[in-house]
Amino acid sequence: MRYTDHTLQRYIVICALVFLALSGLRRLESQTPAPNGTGGDSLSVVADSLAIPTQQDSLFYQADYIRFDYAAEQIHLQGNTKVQYQSSTIDSDSLRIDLQRDRAFSYGPTVMIDGDQILIGRDVRFDIRSQTGMMTDGSSLIEKGYYFGDEIRKVDTDIYDVDGGRFTTCDDLEPHFWFWSGRMRIYRNDKVVGKPVIVYVNEFPVFYFPFVTFSIKRGRQAGLLLPEPGYNNVDGKFVRNIAWYYPYNEFADLILAMDLMEKTGWKTRLQTAYVKRYEFNGNLNAAYQKGISGGTTYYDWSLRGNHHHELPERASFDVNLDFISNKRIWQGSDTIDESLAQQLTSSISYRKPLMSSYFSAGANYTQDLVNDRAVVTLPSASFSLPTRPGYELFKVDSDRATDAWWSNFTYNYSVRLAHTGDIRDPDRSFTDIFWDNTLDPADTTGVTYLNEHHAGIRNELGLSYRYKYRGWLNLSQSVSYNEAWFDRDRDGNNWVRGSDYGMTAGMSFNLYGIRNFRSAPVASVRHILTPSASLRWSPDLRDNSRFFSFGGISVASGKESVNLTLSLDQKWQVKLTGQSADRQRRLDDIIGIRSSVNADLLKDKRQFGTISHSAYFRPGAYQYQGVRFDYSATAGAAQDPYRVRGNDLHLRNLYFSQRVSFGGNAPYTEYFPREKNTLFNNYLPPDTLQARADMISATQTKTENWSLALAHDLYAEKDIFRSRSSNLRMNANLKLTTNWTLGYSNTFDLKQGEMITQSYNISRQLHGWRLDISYSRRNEFWEYRIAFFNLVLPDALRFQTRDSKRY
Repeated sequence: MRYTDHTLQRYIVICALVFLALSGLRRLESQTPAPNGTGGDSLSVVADSLAIPTQQDSLFYQADYIRFDYAAEQIHLQGNTKVQYQSSTIDSDSLRIDLQRDRAFSYGPTVMIDGDQILIGRDVRFDIRSQTGMMTDGSSLIEKGYYFGDEIRKVDTDIYDVDGGRFTTCDDLEPHFWFWSGRMRIYRNDKVVGKPVIVYVNEFPVFYFPFVTFSIKRGRQAGLLLPEPGYNNVDGKFVRNIAWYYPYNEFADLILAMDLMEKTGWKTRLQTAYVKRYEFNGNLNAAYQKGISGGTTYYDWSLRGNHHHELPERASFDVNLDFISNKRIWQGSDTIDESLAQQLTSSISYRKPLMSSYFSAGANYTQDLVNDRAVVTLPSASFSLPTRPGYELFKVDSDRATDAWWSNFTYNYSVRLAHTGDIRDPDRSFTDIFWDNTLDPADTTGVTYLNEHHAGIRNELGLSYRYKYRGWLNLSQSVSYNEAWFDRDRDGNNWVRGSDYGMTAGMSFNLYGIRNFRSAPVASVRHILTPSASLRWSPDLRDNSRFFSFGGISVASGKESVNLTLSLDQKWQVKLTGQSADRQRRLDDIIGIRSSVNADLLKDKRQFGTISHSAYFRPGAYQYQGVRFDYSATAGAAQDPYRVRGNDLHLRNLYFSQRVSFGGNAPYTEYFPREKNTLFNNYLPPDTLQARADMISATQTKTENWSLALAHDLYAEKDIFRSRSSNLRMNANLKLTTNWTLGYSNTFDLKQGEMITQSYNISRQLHGWRLDISYSRRNEFWEYRIAFFNLVLPDALRFQTRDSKRY
């Protein structure tokens, strides 16, 4: 029913404000701003009252029974009491307001909702004047965590004291674990503090902490991260990841961290990441360390990062940084790419669409960590116009050129300029990177450079004509011309020009053979045979041997030649039998073999070169009785046709690689399902985004419960059974139960009979928590890690340790 009595409505408004304050709402205040100055101006302009929007406060209340006690100055609401004020709602079995003492009371279950904030309890007592109150058997859901308390007291704005408080992220009605605290204080939207704290697992106390605090702030908040203390026989006592996190704006953050080692020094790190959708993203990682080893002190640094920026008109700008002073800074790194790195490359590039293609410009710096040298390309620029119809140059309409013979003419053009430097001086200066041609003082001939730079520009132009004769024979003819300018040549001349040109003719066609089968697993097999031949003529270009070749800037050199290239491609395609025509499975290119050879027709003898052979076998993946099977293999060899004798095919440079994998899913039965906590479900506002995410997650394919993958590769010079190198790699994962997962991987050198790398991993799901134990070893380095963390709050509730050593 609705009540319109003015006195009753005033009392109900007071009741609503009382309970909204108890649930942590901001106090609703109506203040009139003071006028500027001390005196009034009778001539001042008064704003039009009709133009000022008035604030509308809507109040809805209902109850089965309402009683007024005028003598005691009290109001009683009983039976399905509900008060709704703006976006807040209060539900209680009964309410009583004492106007004389400015106190409010609720009896029985009480639910207070304000947006996504929910507070559920019973028997609320609240003092209106001091804005403090008390609730019995209270509970709340804050940032994916459940809070319970025997008694909850509101002691200040957004500050609550809880006696006998419990906190858990487990969503079961009877949680697997919880944190109990005799005295707990909750700073709303800030943090939770408790002392003392006992951790219970399955009703059994397992940990004791005299004091615990963790953040419950929403979004990214600045603060200290959890450090990692430990000990090992190399570093001694250490504390790693003494870190401070700071989000310095809405799309970027940074971490400042330090590692302190008792015996081996210290290390500082700066990590920052940023992203702005549709505009830019990137990260930067910098480190500086003081190392102590064998009585020697050294200082090293590293700088790694990347940046991508989307510019107007579909242009883009990219930067990649990868520099270190010495590889010592990566000793003990758990990243394989860092511990095994031999080269580091930094680059900067700009890309912009131009004439149906792209213009690119940039620079590269490659650091050779093994030979202590550097190769620089600074700057470089290129533009490539792909194959285009020739009639576009004459502005001929494409509809007119559809059936014309001249429509088969095409052209292509590209240009590239570059400056490169090969810097071998271990004490190189900054100017050596840009331009400094220094002869090697150890070379008495004066030919070898210690630092060598080159610059040049190259243009390429091609014209071709392609057509299909009688619908099956593919014919092509083309002519190419290349021109390059160099800063100098081998004779000491500056800014010299070189060029080369040539003509090519080719032909190819396809032969098809099909074999159909009845009452067989294979319905049909198709064999595609593609022979091809091309002939290229090049003039006498021996004078071009005086030009350098660098960074894609070069011209062809050599005697006049007529090169013939012959190749034969074979492919087999298979169609498997199905229950119906639309359920037949087609395997395209299940087997492929390619053989090719070059011949110089102007040579007097041994015109043919080495024959190259390559093959692959890719039957694809299959499912049988819930088990997935996948296999693939590739092979290659080279053959000298002039050394084939009888049974000796003279196969050389043999390689073979294959990979086989298995996987599947095993059903797991949950014999004792646990009832979920649905206390807050009826009061939570609908979240369409989360519902959509849950639906997508439910439809996605789940990770296989078990998998096994084996990869083998070998290389031999002459005999495949006497290989120069042979390696076997294995990766296995097994989900024993819904909670236990095992993982193992290794790389084994079959030739030397020794293990190169191997790693073990054990993972245990503890309903809301996970325990990860890992051990890895590669060459002379080993490392283990133990991490125990909460899946909902992995940063706030995380315990880990690790150790490593290099022999």
